[in-house]
Amino acid sequence: MSENHIKRLRILAVDDEPDILEIYYQALSHVNDRPNFGPGFDVTLCRQGDEALEAIQKTADADDPFAVVFLDLNLGSGPDGLSVGEEIRKIDPYVNFVIVTGLLDVMPQEIAKRIPPLDKILYVQKPFHVQEIRHFAAALGAKWQSEILLRESGAILEKKVKELEQKRRELVDSKLELENVNEMLLDTNSALSVLARNLEKSRKEAEKRILQKTKTLILPIIEKLYHARRLEKYREDLDLLTGFLENLTSGLGEDKISASLSASEMRIASLIKNGMSSNEIARHLSVSLYTVKTHRKNIRKKLSLQNSGVNLRSYLDSQDSTGE
Repeated sequence: MSENHIKRLRILAVDDEPDILEIYYQALSHVNDRPNFGPGFDVTLCRQGDEALEAIQKTADADDPFAVVFLDLNLGSGPDGLSVGEEIRKIDPYVNFVIVTGLLDVMPQEIAKRIPPLDKILYVQKPFHVQEIRHFAAALGAKWQSEILLRESGAILEKKVKELEQKRRELVDSKLELENVNEMLLDTNSALSVLARNLEKSRKEAEKRILQKTKTLILPIIEKLYHARRLEKYREDLDLLTGFLENLTSGLGEDKISASLSASEMRIASLIKNGMSSNEIARHLSVSLYTVKTHRKNIRKKLSLQNSGVNLRSYLDSQDSTGE
């Protein structure tokens, strides 16, 4: 509600009798000199319906509407009061009417039907008292002001509700987005965990293969070279090379078999896993059959397979302890 609507109320009086218009003027304009009465009145007087419609349209365009219209049903020439009331209601749906007539020749039901709603219509019959006009104007004006406040409050409330609904939707969207991000993070974490396990597994398998190749292939060759008579002058170099290899493989992960067996035993274990018999191993390594059998016995002992009835090759294969 504007400050002008609080300080004063616009009142329109429509009557074709100049004496009646003078009564309206005297009844309402002098209220402005009585501050205890309430809001003042800004009175507009019209003799014809067309003049009244022009005034209504002008104030509506300026967003400074009338609060109350005192309307005579019998306006003489021009449109009758009821037709004027219909057009006023089309322009301003909130203005209050006081229907004024000397002879109520139109039924109230017809009036309410043509210029609804019913709660915005009152009736007064000529001749009326000045005090009646003042009280009608004050009461309907206060009602009009209250309705403005209610509409403004309703609009503010509706705006707030829309804002809250928008915030709620944003929160729901944010919650869904966070849930999606959290789900993606969980999926990513799961994938990273699988990747980390696979990498760790690959690392351990690679270390195992390196360790096994070193023990079963490289170190036995160095050992052969070490015992060759023609290479006696390179024994220090071979010792140094053996030390380097042991240092390189000392930090690598070992399984039970690799950790338990010597280099020679690892080599024979590898050949056993590959399906070679003891005779074949002896010929392959250029050692005696007795040596091979001794190694097999020591391997079973170190792996706690003595008197167990477990096939050595099957056990080695199940442990997947040797690499090609």
